[in-house]
Amino acid sequence: MEKNQDYKESKKVDRTLRVKRYDNIKNPVIFDRISKEVIKAEREAERKWLARYECLSREYFQKVLAEECRKAALPADTFKRKPPEDPTKCSPIPLKPSPAVPRTASAMVGWRSSRMEYNLEFTGPMYISPKWTVRSSTDIENYLAQQKFIFLG
Repeated sequence: MEKNQDYKESKKVDRTLRVKRYDNIKNPVIFDRISKEVIKAEREAERKWLARYECLSREYFQKVLAEECRKAALPADTFKRKPPEDPTKCSPIPLKPSPAVPRTASAMVGWRSSRMEYNLEFTGPMYISPKWTVRSSTDIENYLAQQKFIFLG
């Protein structure tokens, strides 16, 4: 009798309820549980990150730089970033503050560049492109005198 029952139990198929992949999203309880697990895993990874990748952090890099400066007998602020320079001081174009906006119907149209000191056309150093610059007549004569042959077609 026991053999018969064991045989029947062994023949039973373990039928588990299979849930489609996207049905979990529709079920708010399962979705909430999945969200909690994801948040927990993210927090755990964030906590472990510093221990694993401390060498990539800014603080670690600053410590290494300070130690190397100390070994090389350099000042501690040797490799610190300097504050950016004011772009108006570095510009080749003289930049001045704008005057007040005039009280006219077209207040913003052309009022700045109409004054000579704020003119957009200015003289100064200019880049001369060897590819796109038009040669003067004397340069062309010298250029043609040096030419040995002509490619056709």
